[in-house]
Amino acid sequence: MTVVKRRRSLSHVGGEVERWGDREPAAALAQALDVEPASEPSGRGEGDAREDDPDRVHVHGFHTYPARMHPATAARLVRAFSDEGATVLDPFCGSGTVLVEAMIAGRRAVGTDLNPLAVRLAALKTTPRDAHAREALVAAARTVAKVADERRARRAGATRRYPPEDVATFDPHVLLELDSLRAAVADLPDRATSEALGVVLSAILVKVSRRTSDTTSHAAPRRIAAGYTAKLFVRKTEELARRLAAFEALLPPGAHPARVAVDDATRLRTVQASTVDAVVTSPPYAGTYDYVAHHALRMRWLGLDAQPLAAGELGSRRRYARLGGAAEARASWERELASALRAMARVCRTGARIVLLVADSAVHGEALRADAAVATVAPRVGLEPVARASQRRPHFHAPTQRAFERTPRAEHAILLTKRPGSTAHG
Repeated sequence: MTVVKRRRSLSHVGGEVERWGDREPAAALAQALDVEPASEPSGRGEGDAREDDPDRVHVHGFHTYPARMHPATAARLVRAFSDEGATVLDPFCGSGTVLVEAMIAGRRAVGTDLNPLAVRLAALKTTPRDAHAREALVAAARTVAKVADERRARRAGATRRYPPEDVATFDPHVLLELDSLRAAVADLPDRATSEALGVVLSAILVKVSRRTSDTTSHAAPRRIAAGYTAKLFVRKTEELARRLAAFEALLPPGAHPARVAVDDATRLRTVQASTVDAVVTSPPYAGTYDYVAHHALRMRWLGLDAQPLAAGELGSRRRYARLGGAAEARASWERELASALRAMARVCRTGARIVLLVADSAVHGEALRADAAVATVAPRVGLEPVARASQRRPHFHAPTQRAFERTPRAEHAILLTKRPGSTAHG
């Protein structure tokens, strides 16, 4: 085993790349990390999601999602560590970045997530629609918008009572328009169309709200004209149709839609044992995000059950903040990682390659090194570390910045393989 460091341009956020393990896979991991960082839009205005932005091309840029894997990273990992026609699993699929790139690369994509919004979004992005189906989707959106316009013209009231947080988030006339759009979407006779347009509604919620961005609850006054929300809904659906067309043009002949399901990554009940050829995934970072809180508004408006996610979300900041200290947080994180890796080992074939993209985090003022945690728990569940590439990443959480004073925070691409005849334990 050797360690090789490679100096990068100072303009690159990651700086130098450290490699460990077998030379060729380590080089492939390093190349996957060596991309410009993804830029999440502000959540304000329909011009945010530029369709020519390299990290937001075609369906990747349709809907914001925190901590998305860069599409170039996903594409490089899929192509480097799986063969054409192989089954590639992402058990933390989020918005579906890995699934989309797996389909483009001619792989069979399987995704799971405990977040029902993620599953609905990933399914929408990975279900090819021909020109007729895309036109029908836009036509349905125009019908929904017409209902909203008619209700606005006759000053109809809301179809249901809304909680105080929604009243505080939207101007009254915007809330009424959203209510009309939501009700009309729910009344559509075709379930697939209703669910697709529900995701479109999810995509515009923050854009017409008083929130200053997609990732904050801070509010600021906005001037939104009457009827704008319904028009934006139609424009967003038209954008979706364009993105789906661009995605379909990239797919190889005979491409299969991804199979996406709500599932707990520590169980993977929807995936049969020994059926997966490769895993490419980015597990949650310990103590960093609260996906329940981030998506509460959207799940509420789509009528999705957030309770399973609230109970089973791995690495949630709210739970790690309640732990007794850094040692307890480290032990908890290793248990969670072990549970997820054990499930991956069960569904993988012998010799399957598992790539984890995971970053260091900090809890109670101390760093949790993701590479060390994976190296500790992987052998317990029958997985062998093969190679790693690590690159420096900024740490924006001010209260825990001192945790990385001596050794900077890093993001790691880690390759594991399922050993022949191995059984999980520990």
